[in-house]
Amino acid sequence: MRTNLSILYYLKYGSASKDGKLPLMCRLTIDGRSTSFSCKRRLPPERWDARHGMLKGNDPETLRINRELEELKKQLLADYSAILREYGPILPTSLKNYTMGAPSRQEMLMYVFNRHNEDFQKMVGHGRSLRSLRRYETVYRHLRDFLLKRYQLTDVRFNHITLNLVTAFETYLRVEKGLKTNTVWVYMTTFKHILTLAQANGVMHTHPFSGYKGHFEQVDRGYLTEEELGKVMTYPAAEGTERLVRDLFVFAAFTGLSYSDVKALRWDNIRPMFDGNTWIVTRRQKTHTPSNLRLLDIPLKILKEHGDPSRDTVFKIPSNNCCNEYLIALGKKCGIRTRMTFHIGRHTFATLSLSKGVPIETVSSILGHTNIRTTQIYAKITNQKISEDMEELAGKLASFSYL
Repeated sequence: MRTNLSILYYLKYGSASKDGKLPLMCRLTIDGRSTSFSCKRRLPPERWDARHGMLKGNDPETLRINRELEELKKQLLADYSAILREYGPILPTSLKNYTMGAPSRQEMLMYVFNRHNEDFQKMVGHGRSLRSLRRYETVYRHLRDFLLKRYQLTDVRFNHITLNLVTAFETYLRVEKGLKTNTVWVYMTTFKHILTLAQANGVMHTHPFSGYKGHFEQVDRGYLTEEELGKVMTYPAAEGTERLVRDLFVFAAFTGLSYSDVKALRWDNIRPMFDGNTWIVTRRQKTHTPSNLRLLDIPLKILKEHGDPSRDTVFKIPSNNCCNEYLIALGKKCGIRTRMTFHIGRHTFATLSLSKGVPIETVSSILGHTNIRTTQIYAKITNQKISEDMEELAGKLASFSYL
């Protein structure tokens, strides 16, 4: 945007300190009217580049000072453009007061975001998950790097965040970081949540995400067919880690539990219920929603074989990465095309349950989903199910005759 605003940094001579440094000043000029203010910094005159309004040198301290000066200039230009759009022409003193009026830390995005993460960390294990914390921390780092690279800013006021900044951040994630569409969608939703909190606290009047439309791609969830699951269950796995990982995968395929749920499963989550059977009564680690299910014979056998009564948690399970390495190798040994990971067990439970006629509401409750639309992702119609349904239909229509 073309502007008649002039910004000049200069040293104020005649006010040298004992070490010879001079006060750094900033002069704003609009339509021939000027005002000056102190940048609250003293600099050595022999290192001042008056032509470019910056310090000479490449040492870290010099680079930091020059970056701060550039940030202030950008902030002044942004504030001036915003005021012109909202109120029309203003005096340089008004611009100075608007920009230099020290904002409270609660008005700054990265400060509030960091405080949010610190508070969230304290809640991990008390209704908040470590996985969610890691997501917030990742988005914080991406946002910090984006502001510095795109705008040379270390922080920004909430009321200076616009739709343009929002869409620029999405482009940064998608193009410069090379993230996939659904990952970008998750990160942008996380960013939006921080801004929504700021709006609720009254530090932001309009939401920058108004007019923004994120995009989520529906993807096929990998799963094992009944035949493939049978191959895994009967494969002669080596005693030790391979056997343990294989069996815990089967446990997930018959319970719908995720890796984090299996790892966190405690003996007090396993109890007899009203129907005389043994149930798992727990809450999902990810969403903290109830996830109750009756244990079938196969997971009961795995529980008996691998459960450790001397521990509070039922299974001593290797890391998720370790499990996935064994499962990927196991899938190849069994001739399975699907890339086997621990979470494929959960997908397999959902898909097989639905294909066997278990109502989607029941599957959704067992999986601990907060929205049945999430469960619908697994509602795949397999060829085997189609064949069985058509066979049943053929029997019902057998009374028809055709000449």
